[in-house]
Amino acid sequence: MNLFEIAPRDYHQRLKVDRANIFAPTSWLSKSVLWELDHSSLYKWRHCPQEHKPTAAMQWGSLIDTLATTPTLEGSEIAVSPYPDFRTKEAREWKESQLALGMTIVDAETLAEGRRAARMLTHHCKAVAEIFAKSKTQVIVGGKVAGVQVKGLVDLAPEGEDFLADLKTTSNFTLDGFGKDLAARGYHVQAGLYLALWNSMFPNDQRKRFKIVWQDSSAPFEACVTEISDADIEAGWYWATTQIERLVKATQDNCWPTAFSDKEVIITRPVWASIQEDMKINPPTNDD
Repeated sequence: MNLFEIAPRDYHQRLKVDRANIFAPTSWLSKSVLWELDHSSLYKWRHCPQEHKPTAAMQWGSLIDTLATTPTLEGSEIAVSPYPDFRTKEAREWKESQLALGMTIVDAETLAEGRRAARMLTHHCKAVAEIFAKSKTQVIVGGKVAGVQVKGLVDLAPEGEDFLADLKTTSNFTLDGFGKDLAARGYHVQAGLYLALWNSMFPNDQRKRFKIVWQDSSAPFEACVTEISDADIEAGWYWATTQIERLVKATQDNCWPTAFSDKEVIITRPVWASIQEDMKINPPTNDD
């Protein structure tokens, strides 16, 4: 499959993973599919994959992605709901049909707010606006890692720079929040994978760094730029390749271990539980 012939809106629809055979020519791993293994056994990954139902936060992030990185696709990517809610059968059927097409569903008020947020990225925050102004957006990358096809969708690839960038919306717009999101959502894994795939596809345009453009999901939608450390990028790449190798072995052997397999371990209570029990048995006195 020629990746250059696939439009960004078809990225999720046409490039899917075949969990039964990751070596299939139509199968593509991705960071999000790999990240399931952060809290899933190989058996669960293979036989009971996560259902990715779009949350309100995910819908907002998709809205901003479209409005900021591919505004010309607004009409084909965003569906404005004609219903005040989705309580009726007709409204629910309309919603399901739009989701099946990969549309981002919003109401008119949310769309107006999204446009405000997108303008903050492209016009009001100087450091962010400079990245947007000189970037190719929504670039599909792909290649083989350990003999398996892996894909990625680069939000921002600024021309003449040595870095790639991704746009993230967050409800915790603080340095501490950025770090927590980085760890909890595996953005360092995304960075390691995307850089490797990009550099393999574009040998004359090598990238070494990875930045994240953060935007507060609440008004006035402030934004900033951070950079992922080299150490975290390296750790992310190592984590990704390790998981791919696990999937390769499981596929080749047709052996998908459960979370603890046949291991039997001794467990202990948390320290706080022991302290609470001790205080109930030996409650403090007024003299203590």
